[in-house]
Order: sequence, then structure tokens, then C-alpha cells
Amino acid sequence: FILCFGACCSLWQWILASIGYIGIVYVMFSGARRLEIRQNKVYGNDPEYQAYIKKTPILLPFVPIYSVEKHKWLQA
Repeated sequence: FILCFGACCSLWQWILASIGYIGIVYVMFSGARRLEIRQNKVYGNDPEYQAYIKKTPILLPFVPIYSVEKHKWLQA
């Protein structure tokens, strides 16, 4: 998204690039939500898994988002 800074010249190009970027982020987070729900069903009682999910951010390193399961609007 930042790399297209020099390539996008007009407003409509910025709008289309922004919509595309937001769409990709939405798909990635909705996929992460589905995977998290499935993994919680399989490994939910495992204490090592619980320790792992409490200390590992989802999808973005250094951004403290540890769970997206409760966000129901992330359905694809």
C-alpha cells in the first residue's frame, strides 16, 4: 500500500487502492478468526496452547491483538 505512493496519481486511484487494501486485511482477519475458532475446538483444553495464544499476537507481530474470535463481523 505504501509502495503505491508514487504510482497513484489521482484521487480515484487512491480510493481503489485503499478499498483493495482494506479488502485484503478483512479477508486475512476473517480467515484468522475461522482458524482460531477451529483451533480452540481442537486444542482448547491444552495448557501449552492456552499459554501460546496468550503471548502470541494474531496476524501482525508487535500489534497486541491476541484474539479475533469474539468479533462476529469478521465473517467471510
